[in-house]
Amino acid sequence: MRPITEEQRAIQREFFQLDEKTMDRVRRLKPRLMDYAKTALDGVFDHLEGNPEVAHYFEISENVTYLRAGMLAHCDTLFSCRFDDAYYDATDHMGERHSKLEYHSHVYTAAYTNMFTRIVELAMADKGKFTTEDIVALTRVTLYDMELTVGSFFSHRMEKRDALDSDAVKIRHLLTGS
Repeated sequence: MRPITEEQRAIQREFFQLDEKTMDRVRRLKPRLMDYAKTALDGVFDHLEGNPEVAHYFEISENVTYLRAGMLAHCDTLFSCRFDDAYYDATDHMGERHSKLEYHSHVYTAAYTNMFTRIVELAMADKGKFTTEDIVALTRVTLYDMELTVGSFFSHRMEKRDALDSDAVKIRHLLTGS
């Protein structure tokens, strides 16, 4: 897969209407958003641990500790709105890690959605501290991030499929001599 240029990234951000005003707003809200993210994670992990499709993975405390730290670190990066190479590398690696776990994509989008909606719920309950414009800015940044991570998830899935197909062709050639 070809690397995405900064010009293409800028076009993506423009589609999501991530201008400096929007990003500055999220940066300003970051301390409170991080507090909400810490609280929201409890519900996300409760949901995952209670889901028979993935519960076995989340019964291992080391997995939860690792994922909790990773999710908070990613929130910290996301709410900083520094859309630089380090950020894009982080979203790519996150999609790759999710792809390697072999769960369906809805597991990740549901966890992401549950985290985001809980943060919004906490923000809205924090009377007078968040405006409609704040929630809109948070939504734009979050959905952009989800697009990148899910896009990476599927890109890595397709790369793996293509590699397996290529290996199958090579093996077939070795076995049949054609």
